[in-house]
Amino acid sequence: MSALGIIDKQVLKLVDYLIELHEETGTNLDLVNETAFGVQFYPSNRHIITHMRGPEVKGGKGKSAPHLLIFNLGKRFNIDFNFFYDESIDAKDAFLSKQKNEISDDSEGIQEMFDEMEKRVQIFVTGNQRLTQKENSKFCNETEIEVYCIQSHITRAFLPEFLDKRTEEILEAFHHILLLATRTIDNLITIANLDEDIDILTTKIERYKADKTKLKGSVQKLNNNLAECNKSLLEAKNGETDALRQLLVIKSKN
Repeated sequence: MSALGIIDKQVLKLVDYLIELHEETGTNLDLVNETAFGVQFYPSNRHIITHMRGPEVKGGKGKSAPHLLIFNLGKRFNIDFNFFYDESIDAKDAFLSKQKNEISDDSEGIQEMFDEMEKRVQIFVTGNQRLTQKENSKFCNETEIEVYCIQSHITRAFLPEFLDKRTEEILEAFHHILLLATRTIDNLITIANLDEDIDILTTKIERYKADKTKLKGSVQKLNNNLAECNKSLLEAKNGETDALRQLLVIKSKN
């Protein structure tokens, strides 16, 4: 299954779990059906959850999960963004601890760091949204999700309940940073190759224009030569006609 397919599957898994949970517990009764999730988390299409399902479901169109839907669900229910990438994670295990800000050592300084991280992430997201309506919106959305994933890993690395997993979380965050760096390098290489291809194409176009000009001159010269030949042939024909006429005059006198 593709990465986007896994994300879609996990989003639907989360929504189904939350609907069932809310019905059983009687909590969040405004979120006990698919349409309610669409209204609250992706208002531009209240039927987005149904549309994400396959054709075997009435109204299903197999659409992919919009980035805004993923972000709003993650923020509202405090979801570990790893959940959306790993289909082996159950929905019940997708939630971060509600005590994520209760840090044991140097809590004040660490909380300030978290606040600064959040502020910088929001600045990034605000700037990123200016690009999401352009051709590279897919890359912008994927990058934004990666940023949230990195933030999640770094936050978890400092939480007491994840003390034994700090190394793993830090390495995972570093992995995502390397992934973003690799994608950036690949993008720059693609741009450089494109620039090189454009230069080659420009050279070919200029050469074509020069050859076209030369060909046009050659054609014009050929046309001139043909015109001269036609003129010479006409003069020769006229001369031949005059000679025959004079010959006939001489013969008639004899």
